[in-house]
Amino acid sequence: MDIKTTLLTSLRKLAKQHTEETLGDRSNYLGASDIGYCPRKVILEKINPTEHDLATLLRFERGHMAEEIVANAFAAAGYTNFERQVEVAVDGNVPITAHIDFVFTSEIHKIKSVLETKSTSNIPDDPYGSWESQLYIQMGALAKKFPDYTIRGAFIALDLANGEAEFFNGYSPQKTIFAGLLKKAEALWADYQAILCGKEVELDTDPGPLCGFCNHLTSCPRFEAEEVPHLAASVNELRELQANEKKFKDKVNPCKQKIFAIVQKRGSIKSGGCVLRAATRTRKHLVTSRLDHFLRDHGSSIDEFQEDRSFSFLEIKKANTASA
Repeated sequence: MDIKTTLLTSLRKLAKQHTEETLGDRSNYLGASDIGYCPRKVILEKINPTEHDLATLLRFERGHMAEEIVANAFAAAGYTNFERQVEVAVDGNVPITAHIDFVFTSEIHKIKSVLETKSTSNIPDDPYGSWESQLYIQMGALAKKFPDYTIRGAFIALDLANGEAEFFNGYSPQKTIFAGLLKKAEALWADYQAILCGKEVELDTDPGPLCGFCNHLTSCPRFEAEEVPHLAASVNELRELQANEKKFKDKVNPCKQKIFAIVQKRGSIKSGGCVLRAATRTRKHLVTSRLDHFLRDHGSSIDEFQEDRSFSFLEIKKANTASA
């Protein structure tokens, strides 16, 4: 068994164990995160859970690591007034259970603060809508359970790869938003129960930034047609960013060369609060002509040691809008 297979098998086992210990049987209730995500994905995953690939499992582990980092940091800072993985049920016709990463309690001021930890590759400028929906469910559930307390909420987002963190604060329970999310939960649960009873149901979809990670994307009706309108904003944003990237690159290179020419002649200088100097790096460079000559002397050719390897990238071309 190779190391990647061992890693995949073991992480699947750990993920299942962690889910059972902390979340129980998720097919019997809706979690706060379920209500904030695409209804179709949530229901299909409850009916027929898919085995996660290695990339997804590693993201799960990254999320657990982020929680541990935050918990260790607060403990080292001397905080003792927080609980982890706080389970709060929401009373009503739909079984809803929120699992909250951290709840800080001030008995003196009668305040309970929810802190949700998010691990992400790139921290967004603002929290995603699915994050906020989850937090509003958590705060609403906590407000119902502890009516004598003021409830507050916040996110801490960690980018472990780049060593960045961002704190999004200032959330409080909103009755209107909470009521709307409960209605969404009722519709989701009704569709789920109908499918379990063998009925045909056209499931609602809610496209978002995580569609590319969904195991049910290829069968999703939102992506069946050749034209996918709801991605237009993201495509336009990407094209605008790419245009700006080229524009700034065209400006950066000449500016850099002008300053570099001065530094090469003058030597190290200080300007604009920075030290500017000419730096030299050395790296190995394969001289293919000499290698090819050596191989030919030994009855071989460099072509014998080359092979085609495919790679994937996003190609964007302007669509032909001419009518047929």
